[in-house]
Amino acid sequence: MLAVILAGGKGVRMLPLTKEIPKAMVKLKGKPLLEWILLELRDAGIEKLVIVVGYKKEKIIEYFGKSFAGLPITYVEQKRALGTAHALLQARDVAKSEKQFIACHGDVIAKSADIRRLINAEGKAVVALRLEKNAERFGVIEVKHNKIVSIVEKPKGIKEALVNAGLYKFDSSIFELLSKLKRNKARNEYELTDALKKLAEKNELRYIIMKQKVLDIGTIQDLENAEKA
Repeated sequence: MLAVILAGGKGVRMLPLTKEIPKAMVKLKGKPLLEWILLELRDAGIEKLVIVVGYKKEKIIEYFGKSFAGLPITYVEQKRALGTAHALLQARDVAKSEKQFIACHGDVIAKSADIRRLINAEGKAVVALRLEKNAERFGVIEVKHNKIVSIVEKPKGIKEALVNAGLYKFDSSIFELLSKLKRNKARNEYELTDALKKLAEKNELRYIIMKQKVLDIGTIQDLENAEKA
């Protein structure tokens, strides 16, 4: 199976660490975040990779080359930072021939056992969820009777809740949906969350709940916490 990793972000909230490198190349315990991600994907059974690059792309390409840990890598460039949906859409030509593929963010490290569960989950579109104590920082997903009933991005006043873990399984039909999205009014970008909402409205979005710890490295504080874990 193929995995598409969105690694084009600058990581403004991680300045000054990202002044000279992309966010995905910030080091955790001596290795770039992206390296930890690729190793877990390999251990989950992923066989090939597409990495969507953008800001300081040469840093990623020079480090990982044409293959890493036995996995061939194709690079595609997001030339303008227009959001997560736009980033994933850049992989269309490479991934459209795949029956299904995994998509993930370049700052989220999930364990291989959970990735395998996602790979084996039923459904054309599946999102991984995790329980978060500080949920208002993330996209909160409400589930009732094994069905996703709402997706709210960074709601205020929410404490512990299920949130989007930043890991997905899609089939090629996702690209048609992404191509029809309009820019999100709040961020003026094409957001993957908006695609998830449309899938949920049509009852076409399934989910799994991660059983193991997921590291979501969005800030320097997150990085420092992960270093201590």
